[in-house]
Amino acid sequence: MGMFDFIKEIGFGKHDEKDKAADLEKSLNASIQQAGLNIKDFSLKLDKGLATIGGTAGSLKDSELARLIVGNHRGVEKVNDDALKVVPANPTPLINTQAQASSSAPQASALADAQPAKMVAVKKGDTLSKIAKEQLGNANRYPEIFEANRPMLKDPDEIFPGQILRIPSNSGASASPMSH
Repeated sequence: MGMFDFIKEIGFGKHDEKDKAADLEKSLNASIQQAGLNIKDFSLKLDKGLATIGGTAGSLKDSELARLIVGNHRGVEKVNDDALKVVPANPTPLINTQAQASSSAPQASALADAQPAKMVAVKKGDTLSKIAKEQLGNANRYPEIFEANRPMLKDPDEIFPGQILRIPSNSGASASPMSH
């Protein structure tokens, strides 16, 4: 995927310049483990604010969340995830959308997870509702953003300026069949 920039002075954790890199690495590894992501052989190397992560993720979503969990941690300025490969446990089959016009929700979800998510930086005064309105066209879709960022987010009201969030694809737009 590549190199991603984050803001070193903000984020999860209590790291400051006096802390040892080994302590930050330990904290980052613990955060990834606690998240319960489907990543085999996860590796992390930290060098002067640059976190290099690797392993094999079971989905694109898991790889994106690993990048965000590490990058949204205080003390991390950049994340290089070139060594983090995505190998889905159940590869998404090619689907003829015309032949399967009535696709099931799990298939749609699998397809959405196979597409890279849009990443958005939280600005001062932002809420998940405000971001949902700006990015998805409907403030009531904030739970979709919350779910797309779990387990990194534990509470929809606990986001901070500079934090990078995953925005799910707009394909799951909740259009009401009764609206006129």
